[in-house]
Amino acid sequence: MRIVPQVATAMQAVFGKSLDELAKSTGCVQRERKFSGSSLLEMLVFTLLQHPAAKDRDYRTIAAQLGLDVTDQAIQGRFSSGLVNFLQAALQQALAVTVQATPPDLPLLHRFSQVLIGDSTSIALPDELADQFPGCGGSGEIGKAALKIQVAWNLITGELKLLMEPGRASDAKSLIVQALPPSESLSIFDLGYFSLKRFARLGEAKAYWISRFQHGTQLFDDAGKLLDMQAFLRCHAKNGVVDARVTAGREERLACRLIAIRVPAEVASRRRQRIREKARDHGREPSQAYLDLQEWTIFITNCGPELLTWKEVVVFYRARWQIELLFKLWKSHNRIAERETEATPERQMAVLYAKLIGVIVQHWLLLTTVWNDGRRSLRRAAAILRDWIALFIEALDDFERTCNLLHRLGGALAKSARVSKRRKHPSLFQLLENPELLEYTAA
Repeated sequence: MRIVPQVATAMQAVFGKSLDELAKSTGCVQRERKFSGSSLLEMLVFTLLQHPAAKDRDYRTIAAQLGLDVTDQAIQGRFSSGLVNFLQAALQQALAVTVQATPPDLPLLHRFSQVLIGDSTSIALPDELADQFPGCGGSGEIGKAALKIQVAWNLITGELKLLMEPGRASDAKSLIVQALPPSESLSIFDLGYFSLKRFARLGEAKAYWISRFQHGTQLFDDAGKLLDMQAFLRCHAKNGVVDARVTAGREERLACRLIAIRVPAEVASRRRQRIREKARDHGREPSQAYLDLQEWTIFITNCGPELLTWKEVVVFYRARWQIELLFKLWKSHNRIAERETEATPERQMAVLYAKLIGVIVQHWLLLTTVWNDGRRSLRRAAAILRDWIALFIEALDDFERTCNLLHRLGGALAKSARVSKRRKHPSLFQLLENPELLEYTAA
């Protein structure tokens, strides 16, 4: 397993002695009495990996495992602006480390050099940080101050790219999607990133993309005639599926492929109900044309039928949901969005940054142990991993012991962190193995 020494090296770099100088330069550690930069980071990150809602006694317990005898008062005193600066810098160092796993044996993925799925998630912050991290305002969960985490995830190697932005930042303008991926790659982002200009840039770079169709985007036929979407779909549907070449955008005139699948009547009805409720909340009335289109699930892509069948396009777009499951793992298992609202803003931010470093390290460990198994369950693996934290604390300073521990952990997870095959509602790995399992009933 080539990734084992790769991850062992990455972990030693993240928690290495270079942190001692970083802690001094940020004013976090001025005199090494109890903590060095590396031991302080280890205490915070490993405590929060094991106890996401950690109390002072939990930090004290992990500190004892690191050979440090500290009081609750000493721990409380560490949550300063200097610690926030230190952890922010340590997080950037961790984000700069590249870890790539052995790809799973799923031939459909290997038609591309990369398969990038992307989305963002937002975390509310104390109002005092609104100048640094402006949120969207209002009375919702994301108020005056918020941090937005942009993520691009390569489903072949598991490599993660994270970018921290203010909560108010636009997804479509994020730097995470402005950088061009390599040629022969496939990019699949949420509808919030929809941009015909970006799609054109990807095509010029010989890269591929799949997106849901953005309502209101004008489509034209080969003769340049503006299409009436509802009439076009009804006219070209064969067994409830439309697969046709079109041109998108009055200005962009982007040649692409339109795939539309008619959904059951009850699904369309639920969609329309949600749309009406959302529009009512914003004092608007949805157009009839938009409501009519809810009987279709519509995609556009530059992947031709010789590269992907329409079912394979749908399966790949469903794969984008994996990033939502990743966010769910981080928020329910690692609790990155939970705050001690009674704590100081400095403590809240320090805990958040330490948790983010923790989920990066956790992701590396999961790549090492379960990634090349298409039937993996990252949620189950992360739950088991939590019980191994003490062992990693003991082994971290020794490269060989860390490698041996990673091999042992992989063996422990091999059978207990897998999902079963299903006859009904096949899982993503089953669909990637055989897209013909895609459940579809012609309407």
